[in-house]
Amino acid sequence: MMPPENAPSPLPELTESEKRCLTLAANGRTPADIVLDIDLTTACVNGILRSAVEKLGARNIVGAIARAVRLDLL
Repeated sequence: MMPPENAPSPLPELTESEKRCLTLAANGRTPADIVLDIDLTTACVNGILRSAVEKLGARNIVGAIARAVRLDLL
């Protein structure tokens, strides 16, 4: 059975790493800066940010941050 069209979509569930990286990005940190802050590789940080963007249905990190803030996820 399909949900009604007007039913709100469920909130995306972000991991703690995704929340942390998005919060740092929202505060002006670049992925290279985030690597230094949370001691992960650049590839890992980029993957975490990409995952957050996809989960939030955004086109980029800025859109993901905006949506996460609107949804009170950060």
